[in-house]
Amino acid sequence: MKTKLLFQYYRFLGRCARHYLQKHQIFTIGINGSVGKTSCRMIIHQTLEKALPEQRIYTSPKNFNGELGMSLSIFQIENWTPSIFTMIQVGFLVFFKALWGQKAYDIIVLEYGIDRPQEMEFLLSINKPHIGVFTAIDAVHSEQFGNPAEIAREEAKMVKYTKEIAFLNLDDSYAQQLVGTLGIDRLTYQTLGYESQADLHFSDEKLQIELESEHLALTSLQVYLKKQTYQLKTNLLGKPNYGYLTVALVIAQILVLRTKGKELDMQDFLAEPLIFQLQPGRCSLFAGKEGSVLIDSTYNASPLSMRKLIDTAIMIQKSLPKKRKLMLVLGDMRELGDLTEKEHRLLAAYVQQTADFVLLLGTSMREFLADELKKIGFPQEQVQCYDSAAAVGKAVEQFLKSSEEEWILLFKGSQNTIFLEEAVKMLLKNPSDAKLLTRQSEWWLKRKG
Repeated sequence: MKTKLLFQYYRFLGRCARHYLQKHQIFTIGINGSVGKTSCRMIIHQTLEKALPEQRIYTSPKNFNGELGMSLSIFQIENWTPSIFTMIQVGFLVFFKALWGQKAYDIIVLEYGIDRPQEMEFLLSINKPHIGVFTAIDAVHSEQFGNPAEIAREEAKMVKYTKEIAFLNLDDSYAQQLVGTLGIDRLTYQTLGYESQADLHFSDEKLQIELESEHLALTSLQVYLKKQTYQLKTNLLGKPNYGYLTVALVIAQILVLRTKGKELDMQDFLAEPLIFQLQPGRCSLFAGKEGSVLIDSTYNASPLSMRKLIDTAIMIQKSLPKKRKLMLVLGDMRELGDLTEKEHRLLAAYVQQTADFVLLLGTSMREFLADELKKIGFPQEQVQCYDSAAAVGKAVEQFLKSSEEEWILLFKGSQNTIFLEEAVKMLLKNPSDAKLLTRQSEWWLKRKG
């Protein structure tokens, strides 16, 4: 009964959201996939804000997606705590805005996040986007779907129902299968960073890190946008983000032409570095204690995002003027269902090739990854397992004090009970940077105890 009532509540919010978007003829951009949605969304939103300053462009600053989150995003509701009072209050507010509210924005960038079968159909009943961006499929949520192929089948519905143009990641095998099947315009892009047949791609990334500078790191790279080549600089880190940036730039070109009737002067647009503020816990760089460099990606984790972040750490390691060793601080990857053991064990070979020291947090990391590292001959004195983020932070702090080397520390794990951001907090050179970490609200801090 409780579940049915909740679903009816979501349907009510969804109908109000659909009415609001249609009434005000708002242009919508949808992002979906297992990984990278939020970073892609923020990169597109901030690029459009710069390219179209006269347009009102909105995306939620929260991690709102799914059957509740999409409606909250559309009505710009940025605070939600699960309670009967909040549900009633939001219900009245949404109803009023849907019928009598003024148009609050011209363009909205939405995440189409799903974690169960048929959820995409519900989201598409609220809105079918004008532009759709498909990121990549991974094993996360296999617990609910059974396997990645079923996840892909559900995720693919968004781009199949996109109205005007779809962007497909050519480095994702499931997206490749969609290339010739869509009845709308489509462009392909890449996120791996080698010579690509994609319509949009990048190359020649050169990362410069200055630990005392405002942005810590700037990357220069070439981007290829539909046969046009441009040079740019950005504070973004990681090949997936460079791929999302190429998508954002082309969407900016499309919407500038649509709204202004003229081409975006891309050379002028890229004359200054493109500086982005991504959401906390998504590949942020911090100065750490004892001269260390901290890579904070503690918001969540999946097998694909874990491997890509390790790749980013290697790129950072090679770019530093002084040689540093790499420590991987990894927490459990959740919601993998029957693939939990397999995916944690598969990570071992990747870790062996890259890490100088490994700290692990969580049951799956201890039982599967640590065990597999032992089997393949990774030195056991270079692996430690812990039961809490606080214990991890304390152990790393002591390790850094006693080490004669300087280190890069990569932190990544799923949410729920892992909370590796609390270990990062203990290791920040500047304690004031703690406000830039994920899950630091009063509600979260109380939950974490």
